Parts: sequence; C-alpha cells; structure tokens
Amino acid sequence: MMLKRDLGPVSIMGFARYKLKKNVDPQSFVSAAHTWQTQFLAQQDGIAMHCVLGNLSGEFADVIFATDNAAFAAMSEAHLRHSSSASLMAMLDKESIQLTRNELIGGPHSFPASFSCVEFGSFHPEDTASFSEDKMMAASAMIEQNYLSRFNAPKAHFMGKTGEHSYSEITFFETLGEAQGICQGYVNDDDCQPLLNLIDPASVDLDFWFLLA
Repeated sequence: MMLKRDLGPVSIMGFARYKLKKNVDPQSFVSAAHTWQTQFLAQQDGIAMHCVLGNLSGEFADVIFATDNAAFAAMSEAHLRHSSSASLMAMLDKESIQLTRNELIGGPHSFPASFSCVEFGSFHPEDTASFSEDKMMAASAMIEQNYLSRFNAPKAHFMGKTGEHSYSEITFFETLGEAQGICQGYVNDDDCQPLLNLIDPASVDLDFWFLLA
C-alpha cells in the first residue's frame, strides 16, 4: 500500500511520528491507514505520495509529499473533518504525535520511485549568527556528490526547513541495513564534515524508518 500520483515535482514533505495506544493491534492500524489513504488522501489535490513506516522501537510514521504548501495546508485542514481520519486518530497516542512540515530547500524535487527505508534527522544550527542556508546546501551538495554517490542504496536526499531556526536532513534508501551502514560511515567521512560542523549535536533527533505500507 503506497499512494503514488504523477503530479510533477514536489516541494513539501510532511513527516508525522507517533505511537499507537496500548490496546491497538498494529494490523488493525495498518488497515485503518489504508482506508484513510484510499478514501481521503487519494482524493486530495496536490498530494503526490503517502506511505506508512515503522522503526525498531515500535513507533510509526507517515510520509506525505505535496506539490506545494497550499496543497499540504488544504489537506491538513480537510483531514480534521473526514470520517476515516477520526477512526485512524482514535488509534494513536495523541501525546506522542510529532508532526513536521518540511519545506524542501532547493526544490521543487522528484520523490524517489522506489525505496524501503527513510532516514529522518532534525537539527538546529550550531551558531545561528554564522549559519546560512547557502552554506548548508553547499555542504549537502558535497555529501551527495562525494559520499552518497559511492553507493547504490541511496535513492534521494533532501534538506528541509522546518522552522525559523530548525532544519531536517532526509535520505531515502534501498534497505534499512544499508541506510544504517552508510550513516555510520557518514559521521567519519571528510566530505560530510562541513555539514556536521554546522549542526548543534545536542539538537539532533535521528532515526531510521522502514516501509510498512
């Protein structure tokens, strides 16, 4: 189960992370998510892709790509009124929900045609006075050209803006194992240091998410 629609380039990626209520069967949740996807998301203008993910800690997440901010905002507003949304939300531990709207910098972009793992990391700059998005994107380009290009597993790499002084790095991979291995090499590679040097290490929140549906 994955919603894919050929709507052209995308510029917004929503990432919602959450836990289920203790009495909720994960299989029932996946079924409800499928209903929500087909009855609601597939009918929303500008929503190009949706998938459901899980991590090794038993949490779940949604990735939603939208063509632009207006489409994402309209979907978010309509979501509150749809019957399938109410059924799905009743299964979630509401206090655990973390929703991140990622404005994809340097876009619009194409979302990956195939993948099974998403590495999602959020962060704040180490020094907001000297930080610039141009520096960050130059460092990101170096990683793509000199590090990620060595491997076949990476399928897409994005930098996102999530707030006034908050950002995200998002990478789609072939498999979870390859994603973890490449990330371990990333932190010790000279071509990745310019980006790492811009980031406040204490602010980093990073996890690996594998495709469920």
